[in-house]
Amino acid sequence: MKLGFSKLGILTSIAIVGVSSSFLVSGCSTAKKVKTTLALNDIHIQAAIAEEQGDDARAHELWSEFVDRRPQSALAEYRLGKVETRMGQYEQAIGHLRVAHDLQPGNIEYLEALADTLVLSNRIDSLMTLLRQTLNEGEPGSGYLRLAKYAQQVGQMDEARESLLLSITQSKGTSALPYLNMANFARSIKDEKLETQYLRYALWFDRADPTVLSRLNELGLIPGPSLALPPEF
Repeated sequence: MKLGFSKLGILTSIAIVGVSSSFLVSGCSTAKKVKTTLALNDIHIQAAIAEEQGDDARAHELWSEFVDRRPQSALAEYRLGKVETRMGQYEQAIGHLRVAHDLQPGNIEYLEALADTLVLSNRIDSLMTLLRQTLNEGEPGSGYLRLAKYAQQVGQMDEARESLLLSITQSKGTSALPYLNMANFARSIKDEKLETQYLRYALWFDRADPTVLSRLNELGLIPGPSLALPPEF
């Protein structure tokens, strides 16, 4: 009988030790996770501070470490790409900004950061391909306006004009914005007739718009209700 109790005591002790070990391992694992999370948060904070202080070298080091440890963070990829762009490391920046955009398609901030870096690196074909592939990202019709803006930046004026016309068609007369953008384009190529025409279309949406009225006045027209034209699309 004593022997039986002894065996029972041993088995109970083993069970207790096993449970204790399980809790210990679990506790260590949890502590490790917390420690890792806090470390990543600290890296994030320090990287942001370095950027605010203009220390891009330090920010680059910190964001690189963050990305190595958390490769699926769109924000970290974006911030690292922005730092690399400022440092003139365009190829590396393009890679990270592409990853950020791929992780969060539809994020226009990420998309335009990538487009800006492609402009700086003079990768025009890649820029135009990107903009055509992302025409549906953002507000309805904004994709063509975005394409027109960047096409104009890189001197592709025919592409810019065509994109603006497509944005007007897509808007179907619901917004003055594409007409104003066409008027701005016309001013950039010094086409006063075209600028006047599209300002008059824009005036249809708000006959008291001070900016449009001022620009029409600069073009030698006397502001009045008759200047507004029903928009064509």
